Amino acid sequence: GNVALSATMQKKGKMDATREGVGIVLQFLHEQGFISARKALEMESGIEYDEKTQGAHKGNYLLSAVAVYNEFLLSKTPESGKAEKERAIEEDLVNPKGGPTKPVSTGKKLAAVHGVNIIDVRFSYAKDFQDIVASSDAKGSIVVTDVKSGSTRTAVKPGFFKAPILTTDFNPSNNLLAVGCMNGGQYIVDLKAKDKTGLLSDDVEPEVLGDLEKHGKYVNRIRWNRDGSLLATCSYDKEVRIYAVANAQEVKCELKGRFQFRRGVECVEWGWGPNAHFLYVSLQQDNYIHSIDTKAMKKANRYNMNSFGDDHVSFSALDLHASQDAKYVIACTDKDRVIMFASNSNIQVRNFYGAESGQYFNPRAVLDCNHSNLYATSYDNSIIGWDVGSQRPSAKLTDHTKMIRSLHVHATEPQLVSGSYDRTVRLWSV
Repeated sequence: GNVALSATMQKKGKMDATREGVGIVLQFLHEQGFISARKALEMESGIEYDEKTQGAHKGNYLLSAVAVYNEFLLSKTPESGKAEKERAIEEDLVNPKGGPTKPVSTGKKLAAVHGVNIIDVRFSYAKDFQDIVASSDAKGSIVVTDVKSGSTRTAVKPGFFKAPILTTDFNPSNNLLAVGCMNGGQYIVDLKAKDKTGLLSDDVEPEVLGDLEKHGKYVNRIRWNRDGSLLATCSYDKEVRIYAVANAQEVKCELKGRFQFRRGVECVEWGWGPNAHFLYVSLQQDNYIHSIDTKAMKKANRYNMNSFGDDHVSFSALDLHASQDAKYVIACTDKDRVIMFASNSNIQVRNFYGAESGQYFNPRAVLDCNHSNLYATSYDNSIIGWDVGSQRPSAKLTDHTKMIRSLHVHATEPQLVSGSYDRTVRLWSV
């Protein structure tokens, strides 16, 4: 009797393991967009894929198993240049410079007052202004807030711009604020402040110094390069523009490059350090991260985001974020997945799952200053955090009550700022 029971249990265990394995493969095929292959496996195995009940099966388990096997093979062969690079990357991710940073956990509502949906929030990276946040909304107003003192004021009143503001960015060298709008308008605004006190003074009136040529559709991103000498803009009109901006007696903007792509442009992001002359670009319904070399002012390499190097478009990158040490680029996708690449390559060093991407949702992802933690917005109105070294979830921030539209990270401190359709700006700290 005991022998028969043992045999039955072993058979059941084998069946459960098989079912678990098939479930993981089904989830992997679903995440990669191989729908026909998934349906064929369902028919042959008799196991039907159900996203709700099989949500715990993550396709990256399969990729992780392949990575472990490759690691085993590498251990049996002489060290190659590629293997050395991959080992160095892994060591850097597990043991970041300066030691791991604790994940943020505490949130507080900032005093910034918005009567309508908040669309964008942005820390200043300019010296002496790094505690300043600009938040903008659907009526075109911009509120500046000092996150340390709590002081706040409406720097740009509703109606100053004739369309909702979709994207902003502080020049890292001065107080110029670049603004991109829903009607294609893009502007450079002087907030007229030599210090934080002046920036928060009600006596200061903003001035539009540069009124750039309109895009044909929404301005999705407007971004200064790391020294504030170049300004990049992009739009669903399939175009990226790069301006040289001189700030002597008056601001002068010169169009240096105009780049056409085959699809609407979702995002642009400048590199750091040795990659500071590269502008990374993501497109709608496209499986590549493109790059522009602004030294030569021409399109450079593109990097396939698909693990197997194929051109099947199963996901697109809606947001890009480059790490401050120039080593990594984050792609936040529309398929519940955030991918971490080694810069200027298609090498996937990490995959993060758990942040939901609903229809019409524009997720955002950021790394903290020494890439210890990664954070991404989720469709359920939360922000999910992961420990980069282990890829394990480390935080879930849940104080927002409506869609989170924007997320940004402090230049040097373990702090995040988020803006939501619940009309609040929130600061998250350790």
